[in-house]
Amino acid sequence: MSNSLYRKEVLDVRKDGWLGSVQAVQPIPIRIITIVTTIMVVIAIIYFFVGGYTRRVHATGTMMPPEGLITVGAINNGVVTKRTAIEGSHVKKGDVLFVISLESHSASGPTQLRAIQDLKRQRDFLNDQLAIRYKTAPIERQSLINQIANLSKQHQQIAAQLEQDNRVLPLVQQVLERTEKAKSQYLTTDAQYQNELYTYAQLLNSHAQFLQSQTNIEGKIAELTAKLQQFNDTLAHDTNDIKRQISEAEQRITEKEGQQNNVIVAPEDGTLTAIRGYVGQQVSVGTPLLTLLPTGHKLDAELYVSSASIGFIKEGNPVLLRYAAYPYQKFGLYHGTVTEITRAPVSSSADGQQQQQGAGGAIPADEKNKAPTDNSVYRIRVKPEFPYVNVYGQKKMLEAGMAVEADIAIDYRRLYQWMFDPLFSIKNSMQNVLGRPKQ
Repeated sequence: MSNSLYRKEVLDVRKDGWLGSVQAVQPIPIRIITIVTTIMVVIAIIYFFVGGYTRRVHATGTMMPPEGLITVGAINNGVVTKRTAIEGSHVKKGDVLFVISLESHSASGPTQLRAIQDLKRQRDFLNDQLAIRYKTAPIERQSLINQIANLSKQHQQIAAQLEQDNRVLPLVQQVLERTEKAKSQYLTTDAQYQNELYTYAQLLNSHAQFLQSQTNIEGKIAELTAKLQQFNDTLAHDTNDIKRQISEAEQRITEKEGQQNNVIVAPEDGTLTAIRGYVGQQVSVGTPLLTLLPTGHKLDAELYVSSASIGFIKEGNPVLLRYAAYPYQKFGLYHGTVTEITRAPVSSSADGQQQQQGAGGAIPADEKNKAPTDNSVYRIRVKPEFPYVNVYGQKKMLEAGMAVEADIAIDYRRLYQWMFDPLFSIKNSMQNVLGRPKQ
């Protein structure tokens, strides 16, 4: 029998008192948990049937004008002797980009250069001849005037002499007739008669000479007067003939210089890129020298997608554009619309060739690495909603050659449709395997 004053049960209870008192915690009412869970399930079910998801195709490319790039190439065989083109510089139509020498050499030196020098000497001689012709023209004209004046004076003197002869000859003839009559009557000697006859004959001879001189002078005056009247026409004919020869010489010089050097100019306003020509380079016909990005045209996004993604892309599909020069994290995404889709694949080799020829704007080298690695790709053209990007409140115009990435919306479905799509696919596959037609 124990000597303790208290029972053993009492002592055991007090022994665990240091642990503290027991408190009963009331849990969250099961009703609240049920309501909240039900609401979440209903929302999930509604979203499952109402909500949707858009499948997108990722594509990369560049901003290009609708006309594409312009590749400037050599049009003759030769050697590049001068280059003014600078990478990234803006040029205007007609600016000189390259000079290509077409010069051929012989044992005596450059053949074209010698021919040009000979033609230039011929041109200079003709120019001197033309200047002399203009310089002597007034002198020749004055000489004609002076000759006509002198001949006119001689004509007047001869006319006066003839008039005097016309007065004297009848008198001398009368004297001769009287002398002849007197001779017949033996009133004068034969010597006197012969003397009068000789005098009359001399007067007739002199008169005839004066008449001949008058006729000759009148002919000369008429000839010189005609020359004077036609002097301006003759001068114009002579000078025009010399000018024609000079023009022919200039044309031949231009042709020879064109055969000596070929000047490559910018066909349009734009920005130079992908310069491949350098001084001393031997080029042949069609060798690409640089690529020109035209300006002043609206730009489109030229994208490339694989053949696995082209089937669902249609004209009018919305597109989200991201420009590499303006990160979308800061400057956002921009909308666009598919406007053109190639119906034939473009192989990678064709892309490279197209880029060299500048037709349709091919994939640049840096973007070609990002393009799909399939054997063939399809080109898609997307028209941006706006031709600029908002950069810190300013509108920055898009530039040709700017890299761009895009997400093309191709298929929108409800969530439940996406969930059951694998089942439909399995069903269709089974029907194809079993040979049953689709319902």
